[in-house]
Amino acid sequence: MADVVGELDPETGELYYDRVIVTMPRQVGKTDFDLSHGLSVGLHGPGRRVWYTAQSGQHASDHFTGIANEWEEVMSPDHVLRRATRKPRRSNGSQALTWLNGSTWRPFPPTENWLHGKQADKITVDEAWWHSYATGNAILQGLAPTLLTRAKALGQRPQIYIQSTEGTIESTWFNPMLDEQRGRDLTDGGRTAFFDWGLLEDDDPTDLRVVASRHPGYRHLFDMRTLEAMADTFRDAPAEFARAFGNRRTGSADRVFPLDAWNASKTAELLPEGRMAVGAAIGVDGVDAAIVAAVRQGARIVVEVMYHAPGVSWVFPKLRELHERATELKIGGFAIDKYGPSATLADQAERAGLPLIPLNTGAVASSAANILSWITEPLADGTLAWKQRPHAALDTSAELATRRFVQDGAWTLGRRLSVGSIAALEAANAATWGADHLPDEVPKLQLF
Repeated sequence: MADVVGELDPETGELYYDRVIVTMPRQVGKTDFDLSHGLSVGLHGPGRRVWYTAQSGQHASDHFTGIANEWEEVMSPDHVLRRATRKPRRSNGSQALTWLNGSTWRPFPPTENWLHGKQADKITVDEAWWHSYATGNAILQGLAPTLLTRAKALGQRPQIYIQSTEGTIESTWFNPMLDEQRGRDLTDGGRTAFFDWGLLEDDDPTDLRVVASRHPGYRHLFDMRTLEAMADTFRDAPAEFARAFGNRRTGSADRVFPLDAWNASKTAELLPEGRMAVGAAIGVDGVDAAIVAAVRQGARIVVEVMYHAPGVSWVFPKLRELHERATELKIGGFAIDKYGPSATLADQAERAGLPLIPLNTGAVASSAANILSWITEPLADGTLAWKQRPHAALDTSAELATRRFVQDGAWTLGRRLSVGSIAALEAANAATWGADHLPDEVPKLQLF
């Protein structure tokens, strides 16, 4: 990396690259490299400005504290680099490593306006996976003015480093950046240097020999025994292990419902005639909600997303509207999890007199296991026992969903362990249970 990012433009003698994008697993020496390169920039000439930020101002400050401590503890007082710097300043707001030549290395919070009026020769945005599209772009817009005049003033081109381990499907700033670089013609002579380490698409993240072969830090910073220990630590969250040590984006690496089987369960058919169960769920932190219908017809159940939208204020009025049309729509009952984010919705529905189908943790777990079995084990005639009308919210939540183990091998859908809302899938899961547990129809009385 140092060899490439230090390349010079043969025409101007300035650094060739304006921007450096780096994605790599954990434990590769990224922090040491960034500090070493920052030292190089600071010692290149007087008055250089090196800045560092991460997912928050507190994280950036803590990062600086760790570097300052290591600086004083590891380097002997007569070390050439130690003698080239002053004592680190540790007070919040003025934290800095300062060289005798007037150059500084400082942390800053990742906000649009913090560096306004300041100058920069190197800026590092660490843990880039954390930032949303809006936040990340605001950071870049705030940084751009700090770099404008440095090449002319100091005779050297400034650089922005954007670095991180791969994030989640919600890393809406970093993910498109990586996808663009991976699809780029790398012979185009662009001014962005791109470094990408990690598992390949077809690699098995549970094969530790493969993980080790793709990890730049293996044998240098840790051995197989350490890797095995880390895999054991993450045994209940294998997708997070693949992200941390294989640099694989989560949301697709540890699917509960295999992609091929999930896609095979899609159907263009309309919901069959019959009594309908309606499931409803609210996403974690109330980011969205979903209402899903399910109908059993013979040996199979078909589900369809009726409504999915951001927020939660709309969902109870919509359920009440459906209840008023229950006879017309042949709705036999409503299924809502009484625990977790949907608890308030279940309480509202119960107090409003909606016919609720009993749904507890055991039922939620059983239904999820049933769906998995029904889409992976075809019936005797080759068809599937569970079918879904395609919907983007269902696809997204199926991609995000992870398992949460509740007892002796039993599992349910893990809301907090998933990397985004899985409300649509939870609603489908509840509706599926409801379709098999509708109350008996009360026969109409006939008067003669």
